[in-house]
Amino acid sequence: MTKISKPTTSATVTPTVDAASVARCGIPAPTANGRGNIKLSLADDAAAKMAALEKPLPAQAQAILYQLDQLGGVATQAELIKALDDKDSVLQTVQGATRIVTFYRKRLLKEKLIKAGS
Repeated sequence: MTKISKPTTSATVTPTVDAASVARCGIPAPTANGRGNIKLSLADDAAAKMAALEKPLPAQAQAILYQLDQLGGVATQAELIKALDDKDSVLQTVQGATRIVTFYRKRLLKEKLIKAGS
């Protein structure tokens, strides 16, 4: 049976341990076109569409729509998340607002309750 020898390079160094190798960790820098800067807006007839749904939306999805309405109907995703994370927010959950918004955003877009883009 052959023994495995120690590595001879520093390739196994965790990028966050060695300051010179932090750039290798693969985390992209934020950009102006990032997901946080996407504008989300309420559909013109969002309240009527909510009432017409076969199954009512979960409370967390309703909280997203309510908060977006409180922000004037249009906000960037980052602004919406910040407002939902506020201690006075209607969103009461142990999960972070980022997780809630990313989970329900697709459904709200599919139901045409919100619009994404400029």
